[in-house]
Amino acid sequence: MKVTVLMENVTPSARFAARHGLSLFLESQGARILFDVGPDEFFLENALAVGVDVRSAHAVVISHGHSDHGGGLRAYLDATSKLLAPAPIYVNEHAFEPHAAGTPENHRNIGLDPALADDPRFLKIGDQVALGDNLFLFSAVSIVHPIVKSNGVLLEQAGEGFTPDSFRHEQSLIVTEGERHILVSGCSHCGILNIMDKAEELVGAPMDVVVAGFHLMDPGSGKVEAPEFTRELACELAKRPARYYTFHCTGLDAYGILRDELGERVSYLYTGAQVEV
Repeated sequence: MKVTVLMENVTPSARFAARHGLSLFLESQGARILFDVGPDEFFLENALAVGVDVRSAHAVVISHGHSDHGGGLRAYLDATSKLLAPAPIYVNEHAFEPHAAGTPENHRNIGLDPALADDPRFLKIGDQVALGDNLFLFSAVSIVHPIVKSNGVLLEQAGEGFTPDSFRHEQSLIVTEGERHILVSGCSHCGILNIMDKAEELVGAPMDVVVAGFHLMDPGSGKVEAPEFTRELACELAKRPARYYTFHCTGLDAYGILRDELGERVSYLYTGAQVEV
């Protein structure tokens, strides 16, 4: 599978705009998937700069209902509005519900634009769905392994107030290429180990490649998870056979720890990067 990073927090090149967010263009066995659309329209400019035509995507996947992954939806809808057969956009059925960051008493909106929710191009799905012979979307991840403390500032609406986010709106993608299984996740709020467990249960085999943010950094405060937590996570990841590619909410500080423990089995993908995984 070829991965092109259309938007991520950083870039070493003046050719691209970098924003806190994520957008990937995935190409596998003839299928083209736009996975997340970043926080704004700049993923489209980056796509042009790197030679990717996002209009050619067969499907769009929004990993969860946060604006740094779906803020560019209006720009994408506008850019593809004249296509005869525009790609369907797969969102979890809870993605357009209100989401916020902060405390129940003092918070800011980080959800998707509710004005877009009724656009017929959105396909709102439940726990799992096959997008084709080798593409499978899933959610409903059980929390067995510890999850990050930074999740504590993320909220979902409950009645007229807000409560801690359950992340039921988060979904991940499995790409199968022959005997190889590739997991793609946006922020892994449910915990990358928990998501890997679910993916392995679904396919009946270990993941060969994981392309995911690990959410080891709180973007609001800039704080990172305790080094001990990140080292323990790295040790658990090392026990599995996968090759890891990470970005965005992992944070560069945490990536340094992961690299120390995992060596060349982990790489950081920045805006403009193109890799075969």
